[in-house]
Amino acid sequence: MQPRLFFSREQIPAILVTTLFALFVIMLPRYTNTAKIWFVLLILGATIFLAFNWRQLRQTSKLERVFFAVLIGNFIWIAFCYYVSGEPGRGNSFLWGRHFFMLFLIPLFFMFRHLEISDRTLVLVIFSSILVSFVHIGLDLLQGADHRAKGMNPNAFGPIQLCLTGILAFYFLKLPHSALRWIALGGAIIGVVTVVLSLSRATWITFIFLGLFFTFYLLRAQPPWKKSVIAVLLMALFSASYLIPLVKQRVDGISTSVVSYLTSSDRRNDSSTTLGTFGVRAEVWKTGWKVFLENPLTGIGVGTFNEMAKANSERYQVNEIVNRFKYVHNQYIAALATRGIPGLILFLLFLSIPIYIAMSRTTFEYESEIAKLSLLFICLVYMIGCLGEDHFESKPAIMFVSVFVALMLARISNGQHYST
Repeated sequence: MQPRLFFSREQIPAILVTTLFALFVIMLPRYTNTAKIWFVLLILGATIFLAFNWRQLRQTSKLERVFFAVLIGNFIWIAFCYYVSGEPGRGNSFLWGRHFFMLFLIPLFFMFRHLEISDRTLVLVIFSSILVSFVHIGLDLLQGADHRAKGMNPNAFGPIQLCLTGILAFYFLKLPHSALRWIALGGAIIGVVTVVLSLSRATWITFIFLGLFFTFYLLRAQPPWKKSVIAVLLMALFSASYLIPLVKQRVDGISTSVVSYLTSSDRRNDSSTTLGTFGVRAEVWKTGWKVFLENPLTGIGVGTFNEMAKANSERYQVNEIVNRFKYVHNQYIAALATRGIPGLILFLLFLSIPIYIAMSRTTFEYESEIAKLSLLFICLVYMIGCLGEDHFESKPAIMFVSVFVALMLARISNGQHYST
């Protein structure tokens, strides 16, 4: 007589996928290198699934197929620009070790659509991820260690924490009354703390903007006076955060650096101290823009910004401090500099098509509504955040977005219809 199992063989694929997903999400923010292992196993499983279920490619909407075509076209164009530029610099690792992985959003979409992750699991996994980050940072602060030196770059950590926080907030707002709803609220509150502790100023600005945007979006049926009162309360709350010493120090620092840079007499000879954080970023942006102006169609290829900056900083009349930087720290300028105008257009389509799908989707169940709001939120977080960082030139954002955009698209895909 065979031993009785707690689950059937048919459930094993879903259990494996859920386990890999959970390990990836929980580990990603603070144990990024470990999370890469689970990500690779997750996309490998998705690729195998799609290989055996390729007929599902026909079961997609027109917009979904357009989005997949943009993903493929974006990678092909990045690869073309890199190879036509003579395979320069560190571009090979950028191309095949980073940008290539965004293509796995496609098989992930089909796998998540077939093997659904329950709301309960998703809330508990995201809550656990945020709690692990919060505890990890708290221990560092108690020990007097620099918590920003652990895990991924703080400017990559901030947006991921903000996205996870937003998803839990939507679960709190849209879930029927249950214990899970209050777990989502607790996770969202802790998530806000981790966003603040990321000390990522670009993420803070994104948080303020999206807080106001979604207040008006979710309360669009309410009278104007009620929306105005809530907006004023939110702005008062955001302003009060300035009283937090860590926040005050970061805000004062950027204010000082803006004034220092704008009043500088000769930026080419100024030290990094005189330039300030803003001045350094401005010089890097200026370098990236001038690289684009000289190569408007195909750019210079991914992974080559540092070499171009070192060779041309004097000709571009920018401070030589740009020689230290590998990234442009603005995704839009980075796209223009490394793959030209077509590259920027493809990147904009990559972020805007999911937003259009979310905005145009008619939903009747809370699960689909939460996925719709989450998809919109994730894309807007990165659309705004990419003004101050080139998130998609590094792996954390690529891994996170490929998994979560695929997941949210899959959750609103089955049995739904577009209003347009």
